[in-house]
Order: sequence, then C-alpha cells, then structure tokens
Amino acid sequence: MSATSADSGAILTRTVEALSSARTLERVMSVVADAARSLTGADGATFVLREDDDCFYADEQAIGPLWKGQRFAASSCVSGWAMTHGMSVVIPDVFADARVPHDAYRRTFVKSMCMTPVRPGDPIAAIGTYWSTEHTIDAVTVRQLEMLADSTAIALENLELRGSLSRRAAERDQHAERADELEAAIHSLVHDLRSPLGAMVGYADLIVDETDAPDVARHAQTIVRAGERMAAQIDRMLSIYRITHHPLVPQPVDLSELGREIADDLMSRVGERHVHIDVDDGLNVVADPVLAGLMVENLLDNAVKYTSKKREARISLRRVDRAAPLSTFAVSDNGAGFDPAGAASLFRPLVRLHAEEDFPGTGLGLASVARIVQLHGGVVRAEGIPAHGASFYFSLPVPA
Repeated sequence: MSATSADSGAILTRTVEALSSARTLERVMSVVADAARSLTGADGATFVLREDDDCFYADEQAIGPLWKGQRFAASSCVSGWAMTHGMSVVIPDVFADARVPHDAYRRTFVKSMCMTPVRPGDPIAAIGTYWSTEHTIDAVTVRQLEMLADSTAIALENLELRGSLSRRAAERDQHAERADELEAAIHSLVHDLRSPLGAMVGYADLIVDETDAPDVARHAQTIVRAGERMAAQIDRMLSIYRITHHPLVPQPVDLSELGREIADDLMSRVGERHVHIDVDDGLNVVADPVLAGLMVENLLDNAVKYTSKKREARISLRRVDRAAPLSTFAVSDNGAGFDPAGAASLFRPLVRLHAEEDFPGTGLGLASVARIVQLHGGVVRAEGIPAHGASFYFSLPVPA
C-alpha cells in the first residue's frame, strides 16, 4: 500500500536529509531503495546505473532476488527505455509489455513495476519499484518517485563533486611532494656538479700561476675557461628552474632604476671598450622584482656581448608604447644582429644563432627572458639585421 500524503511528505523530508549527509554511493543507493519502497508499498526496489550503452543493476532491496550485479543492454531492458526516453514508465503486467525482457522476469516474483529515471534531461541512473501482484501505481505516487529521483540526482552530483575535490587535493599533495623532491634533487645535483668543477678550476688556476711552460699554462687556461662556462651554464639552468617553480610576487618596479644599476655594473666590466647604455626615465611596471631584475640583466648583458666587435657600442632600454594594462619596452643595440629567419627560435633553451667562438654563452639567457615575460602575461619578440644590431621587445603589466 502506498504511503498517505502526510507520510509521503515525512518520508521525502527524511530522505532528503539522509541523502544530504551521504558520503558513499552505497549509502545513497540504500537510502533511495528504502524510500522507494516506503513511498509505494512495493515488494522490491532496484538502483540502476547507466554505463554508456549498458544498465548496471548496482543495488536492490526486495522480498526475493532480482538482478543485483548484472548488466543489460539499455536497448533490451525497461530501465534503459526509461533513461533513453527520460520519462517514468508504469507497467501493470510485465508479461504483457513488449519493453520487458520476459525471460529475465520469469524467475522473479515481479508481476508489476515502475521505472523512474534519475535526472531526466541527462539520465545517469534509474529507480525501479516492483510488486508481486498486478498493481497499477497512481500518478501521485509516480510524481513522488520523480521527486525522490530529483533528490537522488543532487546526491549523486554532490558525491561526484566531493570525489573530484578529494582527487584534486590528493593530486595537489602529490604534486607538492614531487616538487619538493625535485627541488631537493636539483639543489643536490647543482652541489654535486659545482664541487668537482670548483676543484678542477682551482687546480687549473694554480697550474697557470706556478708553471713556466707556456704550453702547460695555455692548456690550463683552456680548462679554466671551460670550467667557467660550465659554471655559468649551471647557474643559468638553476635560474630557469627557479623561474618555473616559484610563485610570482608582483609589485611596483622601476625598470629605469633597475636598468641603470645593471648598466653601471656591466660597464665596469667591459674594460677599454666604448659602451654607452641609455635608459629612459619613468619605465614603471608591476612585476616580480627578482624576476624583473634577472630579465633586464639578461637583455642588457646580451646586448653588451653582441656589440663586443663594435668600436662604439650603443645600447638602449626604452618604452615603445604606453598601452594599458600591458606596455611594450625594448632593449636595442647596434651589434652583430641576426638573420630574421631565426627570430622565432631565439627564445628556445640552448638555441644559438652565432658560433661559440665568436660570442660565447649558454643559450639560456633569452629563454629565461621569454619565460619571465610569459609568467607576467606579456609577450616577447625580436628583430634583427645581420651586422646592424637587434631589438628585443617585451610587454609587462603597468600601474593603473
């Protein structure tokens, strides 16, 4: 016998409360099956999950065995019909309806049934109710089952959301653990590389200072230079790792002041060369100050290096436009330039357009610049003419 209106309201209220606190699919299915039988007075209830083109009878509560654990093609069972059509189906006599696979029902107690889809617009499950005698369920009770199905849909979606959040939290924990392990491994590797390299360069320096044999001194100086290049390569690679794995701390940065400090340091190391580095006033941006410093240093150092064969080197750091929220700046020089056909590859790690003997370097400086600019939401590009110089353009956020 179906529940009275008052009883139905109480059953649905209790069910909604129970579903809201359900943390597992098993609990949801148990609550729903209990509620379906209580609302309808049915002799059995099943909970059917849609799995692509199949219907999986995941749970049941009944006076006799039904189909728990079995799968049927959606095209061959009533649960599939209800989910495919997105509507409840009432069958007073299961052996008089062509949608029922009669052989599957002959060994059961079922004579009448109702199948209700969960989330009719995009069904993900169905609730089956069954009677051992011929029974016609009324429209009010069907509507109550549909209300139960609506609450079930919300419960299943909440389960999926909780599961997704749990998976993401676990993935974040795993990523954080792997990042910590990677950082420890990187620093260990750098230490392991620097220690023997430092010893090698140190002993080579001693040989240079103490030997009287020109050939030996020349070979030792070659070792020193190679060791210094390798040390620079290690430092650059560590810098790129730090850029990629450390969070940004954006704040107002005066590129003019930063550029002049870096320019003064670079010009103090060029010896007798005539190098002029002009930095415009008012180059204010919003950026991570550490990364901004590394970016400007790489660009200016690059310009100083590639103007080394010029009698008088001219380098500038200037603003190209005043657009907001991103403004474009440029570092230009009158140095060796490059073939424009290679411009797109300049910012890739370890790519070089000039011979090592002409302009030594690691091939990582411009890759660092590109990564820093991209992290700030900007873009970077380069223009060059062989023997006439190059310009490197980059955009960064500017104060409002």
